[in-house]
Amino acid sequence: MAGGQGTRFWPLSTADRPKQFLDLERTGRTLLQATFDRLLPLTGGPEGIYVATAARYRELVHEQLPEVPAEQVLVEPSPRDSGPAIALASLLIHRRTGGATLGFFSSDHRIPGADAFRAAVRDAIELADRERGLVTLGIAPTHPATAYGYIQRGEAVGPGFRVARFVEKPNADRARQYLEAGGFDWNAGIFVWRSDIILEELAEHAPDIAGPLLAAADDALDAVFPTLPRRSIDYAVMEHTRRALVVPVDCGWDDIGDWVALERLLAPDADANTVVGTHVGLAASGNVIYTGGVDDVVVTVGVHDLVVVKHGNTVLLVAKDRIADLKRVLGDQRLADLVG
Repeated sequence: MAGGQGTRFWPLSTADRPKQFLDLERTGRTLLQATFDRLLPLTGGPEGIYVATAARYRELVHEQLPEVPAEQVLVEPSPRDSGPAIALASLLIHRRTGGATLGFFSSDHRIPGADAFRAAVRDAIELADRERGLVTLGIAPTHPATAYGYIQRGEAVGPGFRVARFVEKPNADRARQYLEAGGFDWNAGIFVWRSDIILEELAEHAPDIAGPLLAAADDALDAVFPTLPRRSIDYAVMEHTRRALVVPVDCGWDDIGDWVALERLLAPDADANTVVGTHVGLAASGNVIYTGGVDDVVVTVGVHDLVVVKHGNTVLLVAKDRIADLKRVLGDQRLADLVG
């Protein structure tokens, strides 16, 4: 899944080149490429990998993943959230293959424990095939996060569990209770299921999404898709189905949601600053600093807990605890007039 715009990593991530196409940690591979690398051993080759993306990113996908056949880049005609996107991809692959076991993976996740991740996906494949279920991976929580939904485990089934319930993003007290109680995992939005089963479940629980798609011929899907309601796959199916299963996994997963996430991924300097690029500081601590150009330098004196990003002709300066407000600023027409 590679269609998101990644606005929380502005100004490095833009609508023309969002974060899944960036090498944020400067490893030599973008997030999209790293996702491909991680999944390739599970598929036996590029012919087992499809990329769902927006029309404007088709060429970026070809540029970064030339191994993926052009016909396996599935273009979403318009942004309709994950429910319609997953429904369209599931339908197209089902029709092309006559039925397959599918995994859906976001292209902007960081997963350092690739072996543990792949082992969990193999367990999810086994469970999805044997139980005819909708399987999600449950990420082992490392702290009482309030930015993620949670999955409560129920009865054990093979290598996984039935889902007792999905929980919306909790407040801090409730998140601590989940960790203390045990049996709760983070919901990372990673899914494995048979194509026929997900289409059945969509038809039952989201007929306003599945109905128009299932009734349309392949050459009419582009016209139908923009008319579908915007709805996540969690709201459309997962919170209603009786077939939900979860396979827990501890793989170091991180969704790299915004600039502050770099603190979790990179080692800090002696003053607890997280730096990518070149930085000189005096009595400055707890900052996240990113320079985009090889000649760019950021100097800080006596400032704390800021995000400072220098990219091209643009500088972002924001308190770490206000990073969520970045999206509001990006909607300001004054900024759009200045930087596009």
